[in-house]
Amino acid sequence: MKPLSGDFKRASRRLGFVLIMSVILLGQGVSRASGNTSMMPVTCKVMPTLEASFPESLDFGDVAPTRDPDGSYVISDTQVVKIWSNTEWALTMRSDSADGRMTKWTGDGYSSETLTFPLEWQLNGEGEFMRIEGDDISVVQGQSPTDKYGTALRLLFRQLITYNDVPLLDPATFYRIEVTFTAIQVY
Repeated sequence: MKPLSGDFKRASRRLGFVLIMSVILLGQGVSRASGNTSMMPVTCKVMPTLEASFPESLDFGDVAPTRDPDGSYVISDTQVVKIWSNTEWALTMRSDSADGRMTKWTGDGYSSETLTFPLEWQLNGEGEFMRIEGDDISVVQGQSPTDKYGTALRLLFRQLITYNDVPLLDPATFYRIEVTFTAIQVY
């Protein structure tokens, strides 16, 4: 066998060196590519939220006084206010009448005629009836956050009708008061 020339040996060594380095470098590149990681933070901020549903209207219908004052009270069906809140909450109500009395409504506005006694309310069928006023009245306060089903407050309204109350014979007129509910979060 013929001995290898020096050029061939050098070329073979260079080729071997290049092949070895290529394998090493490619191996590191593959290793790095499969070992790369990245972290992505995912964040959010839950905001205080309150939702509420309120009764739309209440009509006592045609009412009349009786000799017995207790029999002259007209009591509404249950009116439900429902609250959903993720913080503590409260509910207030007020009327557009400073003294809480229903006033004759002509269709265009209020007249000066009012019922003798104020509209009254009661919460969840408990306790005494209380009069509605023109200032905010606390219905409930410091209530705990609700679950997904919310909290239902059941209100009854009561109006005493007496012989001192002027009858309204015009079908376009009636006694009226507006009640405004306000649900607020307390933190």
